[in-house]
Amino acid sequence: MAPDVEDDAFGRIRDQYPPIVTTAQVAELLDINPRTVLMMAADGRLPASRLPGSRKFHFFLEDVLKALRQHMVRPGETTLTEDDLAEVDEPEPVAPVKKKAAATRTRATSSKGRQTRG
Repeated sequence: MAPDVEDDAFGRIRDQYPPIVTTAQVAELLDINPRTVLMMAADGRLPASRLPGSRKFHFFLEDVLKALRQHMVRPGETTLTEDDLAEVDEPEPVAPVKKKAAATRTRATSSKGRQTRG
């Protein structure tokens, strides 16, 4: 990505998110599961802050953007493994929706002239 395009993209992200973001916001930004964000914070891949006695992580938006910038994929420098390919979100097949047939009841007349359910 060219520097001006990259700066523009990160600028739009800065406009959409506050300077300090939550686990859910980081997950949304990176399009990953919030549990993955927590694991990345716990093992140091994403810098995070946690107040004493709190279970909640906080992330500086600039730190998240810096992590993205440091791990840019460059054409020709990256090889994909089978594990990488397994993580690709394949659309799940959608079963056709069966429409319920309108319940139609016919009324038949008995030999005595009364209606019966059919």
